[in-house]
Amino acid sequence: MRARRRILIISLCVLVFIAAVGAVVLLRKQAAPEAARLLPEADAILYIDFGTVRNLTAFDQQQLPKLAPGYDEFVKDTGFAFERDLDEAAMAIHRSPGSAKLSAREAARGTTRYSEILVGHYDQIKLAQYLRQHSRSVEIYRDIDVYSIPIENRILRVALLAIDTVAISNLEDPGAVHGMIDRFKKVALPFGGPSLVRSYYPKVPLGSLLWAISRVPAASQLSAPQPRPIPSFTLPGGVDIGLPSDSDVVVSLRMLTTIHARAEFYTRSEDAARNFTDQTTTFLALFRSIQANAASGPADADVKAVFDSIKITQKGDRAEVSATIPPSFLRKLVNDPARSVVQGETAPSPKAP
Repeated sequence: MRARRRILIISLCVLVFIAAVGAVVLLRKQAAPEAARLLPEADAILYIDFGTVRNLTAFDQQQLPKLAPGYDEFVKDTGFAFERDLDEAAMAIHRSPGSAKLSAREAARGTTRYSEILVGHYDQIKLAQYLRQHSRSVEIYRDIDVYSIPIENRILRVALLAIDTVAISNLEDPGAVHGMIDRFKKVALPFGGPSLVRSYYPKVPLGSLLWAISRVPAASQLSAPQPRPIPSFTLPGGVDIGLPSDSDVVVSLRMLTTIHARAEFYTRSEDAARNFTDQTTTFLALFRSIQANAASGPADADVKAVFDSIKITQKGDRAEVSATIPPSFLRKLVNDPARSVVQGETAPSPKAP
């Protein structure tokens, strides 16, 4: 009798343990990284696991060009180098006047604003001194210093939330940074975060080292009051494909035996998904035929391999584009943008972490 009871107790303990492990795995699948959960509402959310990207691409071992004016001084004064010390980055992209609280002039120009959470290794004292030296003013909010730094025609607000976490926003409304501080103080709940993250992060494959969730405006929003460019999705090789309007997009990139990229388009109807799938399939077939007749060198081998792997499918009101990416192509994606800045191509405005 005692032996049977002991076996029953052991069996129950094993079942409880398995249930606990399952609950942790499920929670991990449903809960976005804390950096993303701290962000404010936005039109798009981007998250990058730089630690894993760095391991895959040896990014911190590259002899990189100067990324922006003043970057060398920033590294010297703070000891923080993005390519070496940044582990995670989550960015909220504010496009519409509603979520970004932009002025009428900014909205007419299609101005984009950003809020960011950066997680990495930095010297808090050195970074605080640097920020204070370059700040126009310093506000104390809930015992955290918020530094206001003038950059070009806007104010960049920076708050050091913890020894490894920094909040940044260039929205005119200081409430964006205040909100990130509030959520940090509450120890963000596993299912918190912006509405896009709450709705679509469960669709992101487990283990994705890069993912983005974006809302594509309806066609009416693109044409009034001032026309805006039709949003597009850039395939490897710099080929842009127009996105279905009034839809939500989930893009992910994860590493298994190779790198798997996927973009899911959640449209408002099956017809919209079918139209996008048909148009993209036709465009891709045309591009492949042109590429087959063109003389390609060794530098194009990775791009060709990616294009050959692209698959486009439709499931109801959802369209999916997937591809397999060689690790060597990922290294090009990481390193080439930095080098293009030096060569006089599109150069981003400098940002402090």
